[in-house]
Amino acid sequence: DEYVINGNKMWITNSGEAGLFLVMANVDPSKGYKGITCFVVTGDNPGVRIGKKENKLGIRSSSTCEVIFEDCVVSKDAIVGELGKGYKIAIEVLNEGRIGIGSQMIGLAQGAFDTAVKYSMEREQFGQPIGTFQGMQHQQAQCATNIMAARLMVYNAARM
Repeated sequence: DEYVINGNKMWITNSGEAGLFLVMANVDPSKGYKGITCFVVTGDNPGVRIGKKENKLGIRSSSTCEVIFEDCVVSKDAIVGELGKGYKIAIEVLNEGRIGIGSQMIGLAQGAFDTAVKYSMEREQFGQPIGTFQGMQHQQAQCATNIMAARLMVYNAARM
C-alpha cells in the first residue's frame, strides 16, 4: 500500500536543512481530525521540494521555508504510530515545541532588558543618568520580575 501526498505547508522551521519531515496528512477527510495520519517523509523524496527561504525579522539562525508536496509517494511503512492518530502526535510535538519558543523569547527579553539598563546608565537628563531616577528603577524592577517569572514558568513546563 502507498499514499500520495499533495499540498503545501508554509513557515516550516529548519526545512532548508531537514533530511526528514513529519507530515500530517488527512487520509480520510470524512473522519475530520480523526483521519489525520503522521508520515515520515525523507527530504530526498522526488515529490518533496523546498520553497524560498523567508527573510524574517528575528530568529534568523534557522531557515524558514515553504515545503511543497507534489505527488509525493510514501509507503504504509512511513506511518508514524497508527493510521488516524496524527492529530494526537501533532499536538504532542507542538506542546513540546512551545517550551523552546518560550526559552527563545525569554532570551530575547533578557537581551533587550540588559541593553535598556545599560543605556539608562549612559543617557543623562538633569545632569545624571536616567537609570538613577526612582521612576525608572521601578520600571526596571518590574521588567526584571516579569522576566524571572517567565523564566521560572518555562523551567517548570520543561520539568513536567
